[in-house]
Amino acid sequence: MNEETTVIDMNTGFYDWPFFNIRLREERRRTERSGSPFSLLTLDISDLIEKRPKLKIHQMKKVITNIVRENTRDIDIKGWHDDRTLNILMPETPISGAYLLAEKLQEKVNNGFRTFFGFDNVVDLKKNMLITSYPEAAKNSEEFSESEPLVAKKSVATSPGKWANKGKTTTILKMQWSPPNQMTLAWPLYSDLLEESALINVQKWIKRAIDIIGAVIGIVLFGPLMLIIATLTKITSPGPILFRQERMGFLGKKFIFLKFRSMFYNCDQAVHQEHVRRLANNEITPFENGKKNIFSYKLQNDERVTKIGRFLRRTSLDELPQLLNVLKGDMSLVGPRPYPVYQIENCSFWQHSRLSIKPGVTGLAQLYGRYNITYTDAYRLDLQYIKKWSLWLDFKILIKTVPLFISGRGAQ
Repeated sequence: MNEETTVIDMNTGFYDWPFFNIRLREERRRTERSGSPFSLLTLDISDLIEKRPKLKIHQMKKVITNIVRENTRDIDIKGWHDDRTLNILMPETPISGAYLLAEKLQEKVNNGFRTFFGFDNVVDLKKNMLITSYPEAAKNSEEFSESEPLVAKKSVATSPGKWANKGKTTTILKMQWSPPNQMTLAWPLYSDLLEESALINVQKWIKRAIDIIGAVIGIVLFGPLMLIIATLTKITSPGPILFRQERMGFLGKKFIFLKFRSMFYNCDQAVHQEHVRRLANNEITPFENGKKNIFSYKLQNDERVTKIGRFLRRTSLDELPQLLNVLKGDMSLVGPRPYPVYQIENCSFWQHSRLSIKPGVTGLAQLYGRYNITYTDAYRLDLQYIKKWSLWLDFKILIKTVPLFISGRGAQ
């Protein structure tokens, strides 16, 4: 078999799985630049295989493959992940176009099964389809919940490369497919990030091991200081010690983000939400944040911040509880900062790539300029980190963060 046939089957136009993932990654980057959406249809035929055990898998796949080839465009990217999962990537196609294709495939496959296998009843393929559209799904899953998208009714979503025996699955990301939620609507769009190879797995294990070891050392080392901060926070203003906020992490997964509370309890969060909206729409500049001659996109002279809170923010000590987020696995020691959900919703399309990696306690944006850079430049530094990520880069960022943390340079 020559190299060309390992990339694409010239008879069917179907890509092999690794190369399908390459095209998916390329299409995601194109959309981030242009803003033009693409859609992805995923069909899992596991239920069909179990209900028709007398039929051979390759027979069903052949019929479905021919129907898909005849009823999709040349620019559509098709590929079987394995014997059970079909993916169709549709460039320049909103989710409404993907629905139309789903309806057509439902009808065509049923007709094909009647012709070739003599099926006397209708096969409901749509219940095993998952349709996602980028950037809509990554930006706001609630829109899809309202429009009642076609979603598979399996108990868990299967990570690429792992199928267990007896129809069961082995998962990396455990998430319900029904009803729809943020993770079910985002994970297929980033399935290339779940590729499994020896090198990728080793790097992931090493990064995770560093996170665990670093978080444990940090908690032990700063434990007495954290206890003092907790006490001071409690006695200087009423309210909880920790500030908890829902933020968006890897592949759009929401988690509870922890910080020492630096504001008065029950403050109006709409102040910051409006500030983020104005920044995202270029309605204010970094010099218009409440303090003259200060170049920062952070709010200045924020009356919601307590006296002890100002000290915690200036020294970044309010960030210490995030070591618990790292230990739990929602965050890494190094990565893009996790933003509130409302801030992600105000992002431009190209900024959604921040969701393609686990968020971190520190990163390039904190290292080079911290908050003394523009709002857009902070995003660009995060994307630069994602593009150039390596264990060595993480190590350099961690080493350079230590003196920055001690000095408090650039903090607000």
